[in-house]
Amino acid sequence: QVFVGHGALFTARRSSRRPRDTVRDAMSVSQIRGGMGNITNFGRIVAKRVKDGLYAGRNVKYGNNVSEDGGNKTRRTWKPNSHRKRLYSEVLDRLVSVNVTAHALRCIDKAGGLDAYLLNTRPKDLLSNKAMDLRREIVAAITQGAGPGHVVGVTPRREKRAAALAAAEAGAGQAGKVGVRS
Repeated sequence: QVFVGHGALFTARRSSRRPRDTVRDAMSVSQIRGGMGNITNFGRIVAKRVKDGLYAGRNVKYGNNVSEDGGNKTRRTWKPNSHRKRLYSEVLDRLVSVNVTAHALRCIDKAGGLDAYLLNTRPKDLLSNKAMDLRREIVAAITQGAGPGHVVGVTPRREKRAAALAAAEAGAGQAGKVGVRS
């Protein structure tokens, strides 16, 4: 038998031998990459720096600088406009330090916050291990606190503030009644 696998033509000695391209399907991504750990295969080539932050689909782009006079071409790269920022997560009730692009910041604002952006964006569009870790953390925090009478997305700080406002309004309401001493 003759098999074509990985761009090379080879002949099998016995018919019971598996073709090499089926071996690749049986291996996990970490085995293929040499045991590099938590590297997710997003279905396309993604720079390592993109996997460690919120880049909203932005990646390194390649092209040429073209001179005005002779049209000489020089290879160059365009890197994403990324910065280290601390973003507030309402569900986790803390600041999260993450590399984020200007486009991702606009997407977060449009979605209504970091939590809404991470929960409502498809994983294949996030393209980031850091984003998926944050998403799992947010989902765990939401499901952990979910019980009878629990409102999803309300942080302990907001619950305390609402209770204090309700107590203040109740105290102000009773002080306005006739015959009630305060």
